Amino acid sequence: MRYILLSAMVLLSIATYAQEVAPAKQPTATKSNKVSASSRREARKAAFAANISRLIESRNYLFRPITMQNIVSGNTHNIFAYYLYVGVDGDKLTMHLPVEFTSFVINTVNLDTYIEEYKATLTEGNWRITFSFMNGTERWFAEYFISTITGQARLAIVTPRGVMRYLGTIEKG
Repeated sequence: MRYILLSAMVLLSIATYAQEVAPAKQPTATKSNKVSASSRREARKAAFAANISRLIESRNYLFRPITMQNIVSGNTHNIFAYYLYVGVDGDKLTMHLPVEFTSFVINTVNLDTYIEEYKATLTEGNWRITFSFMNGTERWFAEYFISTITGQARLAIVTPRGVMRYLGTIEKG
């Protein structure tokens, strides 16, 4: 019995040593592997850009803000509330955004209105979207810059009381 146990321990020790000494096989990178990896990256990049373009062209998307800043005072705030967004659906605009027109006083704009003068242009990997809308008796202007490379969306809201800038993302509405 001892002989069997001793033999098993020796065999296990030899097998463990052989695994430690044997060099690990490294996959060899061939030119075809590099080309296919590069083409896969380019395909993912093109698919992402096409998805952003489809969202913009559909005119049915939501902007989800992550930060907000009053351009004049320079105060930047993070936004964590999931219910704050700007929705574009055809010619309709739904806005639930925080604004800071006076220092340290943050209010929320809740607005359902219609878009006027909508214009979307694609240049050098960025969409630029401009439009105006009415908030009561005031005409407000909006300008988006949306990157087809990073997906970052920047929204500027210009009002008679001030200018707000938001950074965030867009998604299907």
